[in-house]
Amino acid sequence: MSQSTAIVTGAGGAIAASVIDAFEAAGWRLALIAYNDAERQRLERDRPRHLVVQADLADDAAAHAALAHVIGHFGAVDALLNIAGGFAMAAAAETAPSALEAQLDINLRTAFNATRAVLPHMLQRKRGFVLGVGAVAAIRGGAQVGAYAASKAALVAWLRSVRAEVSPQGVEVAIVYPMASVDTPANRAAMPDSDPSRWIGPDELAATILHLATRSGRGRIHEVEVYPPA
Repeated sequence: MSQSTAIVTGAGGAIAASVIDAFEAAGWRLALIAYNDAERQRLERDRPRHLVVQADLADDAAAHAALAHVIGHFGAVDALLNIAGGFAMAAAAETAPSALEAQLDINLRTAFNATRAVLPHMLQRKRGFVLGVGAVAAIRGGAQVGAYAASKAALVAWLRSVRAEVSPQGVEVAIVYPMASVDTPANRAAMPDSDPSRWIGPDELAATILHLATRSGRGRIHEVEVYPPA
């Protein structure tokens, strides 16, 4: 049986690290998308088993070129894991337009461009899996996270629309929602007074993503909420 192949965006991040570990352990071939040269070099050093491609996925041309390279390298891609994302806080009146654009770039445009780049390949094969990472703020909003919430809500709406279009043609689209902060070094630094034992472990999130990508049977799972310990 041939190996399944997945593209992991935001591959230099802490959540992506757990996703890479989980999929690697399950025997997947991976293409890791690095945002900059330093990230590319680190991934090439630390993840020598996998293809590493540098691209700013918020740039449409760069995204299409990078994913075309991946498809050409492997011949087939089974899953696109849109893990790239970022977080920012600011009061509504103090949120600059540039801050909103930055959140849209990292949380929406990366997935928008990457998904559009890989869909023709998946539709031609009549199979494929696309994943996005939502957020509790996309569902409920929240004080001082307006730009972040708006970008994640836009991502959710985009992926739901894509699902309605491509699911009848064999391409599945799923969204996983971390319903609390994820325990990453960046979040610990940003929220030093919070209790990380009440957060979601990145390995738990990665296990959920792997399950969504590999499950088979007569039912489909479109959206999953992942909660912290009780």
